[in-house]
Amino acid sequence: MSSILRRLAGPCLALLVGLSGPLAASAQTGAPPLITGATFDPAVPTVRAVLGYESGQQITRPADVRRYFDALAAHAPDRVVIGEYGRTHEGRPLWWAAVGSARNIARLDAIKAASRALADPRRTTTAQAQAIIADQPAVVWMAYSVHGDEISPADAAMAAAHHLLASRDPAVQDWLAKTLVIMVPTQNPDGRDRFTDSFYAGFSGRPNPDRLSAERDQPWPGGRFNHDLFDLNRDWFIQTQPETQGHAALVLDWRPQVLVDSHEMGTDQSFFFPPEAEPLNPLLTPETLESREIIGRNTARRFDQAGVEYFNRQTYDAFYPGYGDGWPAYLGAVSMTYEQGSARGLAARRTSGEVITYRDTVRNHLIATLSTIEASAANRERLLRNAFAYAQDGVSGGRGAFILAPNPADPGTVDKLAGLLTRSGVEVGRASAAFSACGQNWPAGSHVVALAQPQRRMAEVLLSQNVPLDPDFLAEQERRRTRGLGDQIYDVTAWSLPVMFNVPFTRCGALPSVALTPAGSDLVQPGRITDAGAAFGYLVQPGVAGLKLMTAALDQGLALRSLARPFVKDGRTWPSGTLLIPRTGNPADLTTQVQTLAARTGAQVTGIGDSWVSDGPSFGSDGAVPLRAPRVALAWDEPTSPSAAGATRYILEREFGYPVTVVRTANLASANLADFQVLILPDGGNYESTLGSGGLTALRAWVRSGGTLITLGRASRLMADEDAELLASRRQDPSTDEEEKAADLIADEAHYHALIGVADPGPASVAGALARAEVDTEHWLAAGIAPSVNVLVQGADIYAPLGRGEGVNVVRFAGPDALLVSGQLWRENRLRLAFKPAVMVNSLGSGQLIAFTQDPTVRGYLEGLKPLLINAVFLGPANSSPNW
Repeated sequence: MSSILRRLAGPCLALLVGLSGPLAASAQTGAPPLITGATFDPAVPTVRAVLGYESGQQITRPADVRRYFDALAAHAPDRVVIGEYGRTHEGRPLWWAAVGSARNIARLDAIKAASRALADPRRTTTAQAQAIIADQPAVVWMAYSVHGDEISPADAAMAAAHHLLASRDPAVQDWLAKTLVIMVPTQNPDGRDRFTDSFYAGFSGRPNPDRLSAERDQPWPGGRFNHDLFDLNRDWFIQTQPETQGHAALVLDWRPQVLVDSHEMGTDQSFFFPPEAEPLNPLLTPETLESREIIGRNTARRFDQAGVEYFNRQTYDAFYPGYGDGWPAYLGAVSMTYEQGSARGLAARRTSGEVITYRDTVRNHLIATLSTIEASAANRERLLRNAFAYAQDGVSGGRGAFILAPNPADPGTVDKLAGLLTRSGVEVGRASAAFSACGQNWPAGSHVVALAQPQRRMAEVLLSQNVPLDPDFLAEQERRRTRGLGDQIYDVTAWSLPVMFNVPFTRCGALPSVALTPAGSDLVQPGRITDAGAAFGYLVQPGVAGLKLMTAALDQGLALRSLARPFVKDGRTWPSGTLLIPRTGNPADLTTQVQTLAARTGAQVTGIGDSWVSDGPSFGSDGAVPLRAPRVALAWDEPTSPSAAGATRYILEREFGYPVTVVRTANLASANLADFQVLILPDGGNYESTLGSGGLTALRAWVRSGGTLITLGRASRLMADEDAELLASRRQDPSTDEEEKAADLIADEAHYHALIGVADPGPASVAGALARAEVDTEHWLAAGIAPSVNVLVQGADIYAPLGRGEGVNVVRFAGPDALLVSGQLWRENRLRLAFKPAVMVNSLGSGQLIAFTQDPTVRGYLEGLKPLLINAVFLGPANSSPNW
């Protein structure tokens, strides 16, 4: 195999990098050291001694990464401690390792306690903080390989741990005296194992750098995601997954002053470290940004000495708070992302022809890790002082409070929101009595987030309806769009938790005068039954909690009905979507079963003594729809988006506890779908190509026979395709309607620019904004749904509304002036999206077609849209007439 050998040399303390190049074979011996000029204690176990190869020579499996750290801990228990913070869905341990001087390792608990003390100035005086800072190491948190196919960081963690423990350089010992290094070498072991399995299955023993080589070609879903196919780097404040739940709790426990999240990126790129690109979140402090630059300048110096290329202030911004480097910033940490151009194997050929090796990428992350520790040691006092000042600013700078109220249509969601805030370190209080504040009356069960608290900025970034983008940045994006260059927004611009949860809230300038009980981290408050011994049965209030009880009850074989319209029973008005669980037709231990389900789901259940209804549909009418336990199929594999398929399955199986059969999409064309009542096509690519004309014909026949077809996001393009003959709506052409420009003569420069550069660009792709949508509450799909919901808009798909006789636009976007709730939505998109459908329903034969034009399952965090998805899955079949 041809190769490019590079010798990187120059004066560098102990960070000079030696020869590196493509590997001839995984069994290579005598490879030059990653760090030249360094001398090591030979007694400290090397990667070769434990695993049989040099660092960067093979892609280390997660279990072997742990095996190496165990060997280090066994050799130097006074300088290495290992702990666990959870288990993955596949049972793999999630673990961390503390590496430090013998003195610091001996006082781990004291260091952790002192770090927490600096994070709360209400219990730590300035004098006490000064005393802590005088003797406290900076806690430097190094997290690696959160994406399973971003492979070099985990191997670099092993090399860095060896360097810290074995180096005889006095400077390194000084670093360890001034810092405590916490490493999380494999944040996503399930994804990494999936990647290494596919890599070694295609590996012949000789690295192949070709882009098409099997060893580098990951089959769906790839190694990026965890077992549930979640992108863990977007999960930090919603914390759906065990990996982020445990890691976030660990960070909260330790309160590090510096945190690095080490990644990989495209093969053609070099290495990224902060300062970040615009936009920067305005809630980041100047001190945080200055410290990032100080550390970045040190890494730049080390890279220059080693001849390693890098870039910053491009591509990767610091706006969204859900990243592994975003969320910790609002705890006061100097948190940063490092990105290395990936070999995605042992060697990769860039488009320039240069070959980059795995060893190169491991070396670069090693340099970045050591540079970070070096800079943190040199700035120890600054980092600790700034951490204390950050918390002081939170307490002194906070005015008033956020007030969060239960949504009458879904009262339990505010409890989940409060629990999530607590898991992000925010202090939340629950009011046991009604109160008045900011000119409004607030019911008991409302939550108050006082802003005079150390985590004020975390509260603000998660609860504010809008976090503004810099006007100059937006102006530049408009300029780029007029020239057809595309915008520079990296991720969603809207994530307000109350908006996504559809929870009524306000930011009040004064702290309400009401007694508060501290909220805990539980996401569900146990439900209860009123009048458990009632003779006729039970009514269950709708909402997420009620739907969770419904899915569990159906899974257990209980008989229940859904009321299609509001009704009045014993003087109380109940909304549509209320569940009826009669004693007749159910087991003798119904009360015990319902009590258990209520406690587990948080549902509110009321016993009723008879069936008499004074207004609305009677329980024996067609307005009380019998529910069945449908068999649900979910398209899996190409062309589905892995994260969308994973989120859909997660919501149904893990959140609502209902079993789903995942079916390879290519098999749907020939599968006998008569065994299923529901088929869901998640957001994804070209379903028409995968299914083929025969598959579409079979799908139409299945729906006509009584099936419920649900499409999410871009999958709805299939329904709107004229050849599919499924839905009358059509996806609208995103181009503008302006007249074609033509000119024989160009009069002047202004005319030239008018011709080529300043045209209205029309609707563009939206990174992610929250938009208001109005609900047709009389339709069965909207049972129990609030009159308006907030939809995350992404991309540029806009659909024509269904006309009369073509179906029902059950959820449609609001008008242009009321549409945008949070985030950045281009003016053209706002105008084109206004009044267009968000959810469409049409009967086809005996079955139902339900098209969500935007994906309601994104990242599992659109709590306010989950009832619509569950209604589609369970009320769709209930309102069909299957012929099987």
